[in-house]
Amino acid sequence: MNSRKNHNKKLMLPVLIFLVGCLVLTVVLYHSYRSNYKQVRNVTALNATTYAERLQNDMNRGVAITDTLEEIAISENGKIDNFQKVARDLMADFIQSIQIAPDGVVTDIYPEAGNEAGKIDLMHDESRGEICRYGRDKNIVTMQGPFDLKQGGQGIAIRNPVYLEGADGSPVFWGFTIVIIRVPEIFTESIQALTKFGYDYSLTKTVSPLSDDIEIVSSSGNIMKNPITFEFEFCGSLFDFEIMPADGWSHGWNVFPQLFLGICVILLLTGLTVVILVIERHRDTLKKWR
Repeated sequence: MNSRKNHNKKLMLPVLIFLVGCLVLTVVLYHSYRSNYKQVRNVTALNATTYAERLQNDMNRGVAITDTLEEIAISENGKIDNFQKVARDLMADFIQSIQIAPDGVVTDIYPEAGNEAGKIDLMHDESRGEICRYGRDKNIVTMQGPFDLKQGGQGIAIRNPVYLEGADGSPVFWGFTIVIIRVPEIFTESIQALTKFGYDYSLTKTVSPLSDDIEIVSSSGNIMKNPITFEFEFCGSLFDFEIMPADGWSHGWNVFPQLFLGICVILLLTGLTVVILVIERHRDTLKKWR
C-alpha cells in the first residue's frame, strides 16, 4: 500500500515540473515583453522630440519669409518696391501665397492670380480681425488655421506684425507681412522620413492663440493606442504631436523563438524526469526479483 502511494507521488513529479516550467516561462516572456515595451517607448519618445523639432523647423521656413519682408519694410521705411519680384524669389512649393498688409489691409499678393479675394481689411474681418489685432497689440507672430483653401487643400496663415520707428523714437505699427503655407505639404520631407521608419503620427494645433478649438494639421490616418505625446508652442498656438510604431508597442519583439525554446526546455526536463522515474521503477522491480 505504501509502495503504491510512493509511486503515485513520484508520478506527480513530472506534472509538477511541467507546471512550474510553464509558470517560469510565462514570467520570463512577460518580463521580456515589458523590457521590449519600455525600450520601444523610450526610443519612440526620443524620435517624438526629434521630429517635433523638425516640424517646427519646417514651419520656421514660412516664418523666415515674413521676417525677410519685415526687414525690407523696415530698411526702406515702410516701402517694399518690386514686391512681385521679391515674393517670386521667396516662393516655395509649400507656399500658397505671400502677402503684405500695410495698416492691416492686404494690398499685394503673390501670386495674384487666383488669390484676388485675399485683398481684404484684416483688422475688421469677422474671422481674422480679433487674431490680427491681438498680434498687432502683442507684437508677436501668429498662426491661424488650418482652413480650407479655395484652390484646394488646407493652409495656415502666418502673420508677422511690422513696426517702424516713429519721429519720437517710439514704435509705430506699419502692417503685416504674411505667408499662407500649405499643410501638410510643408512637412513632406519630415513626414516621409517618419513613415519610412515605421511610425504612425498625428499633429494637431489650436486654431489660434485665442481659441482652444483643436484642428488636425497632418495625420497618418490610423488609430493610435497610448501614443507618445509631445507638446510644443509655436507662434502662439499649442501643438500636440502624437507618435507610435505602426505595428504596435510590441515592435521588434518576437515571442515565437522564446516560446519555442522555453517549451522545448520544459518538455526536455519533464521527459528526463519521466525517464529517471521509469529507470528507478525498473530498478526497484529487479531488486524484488533478486
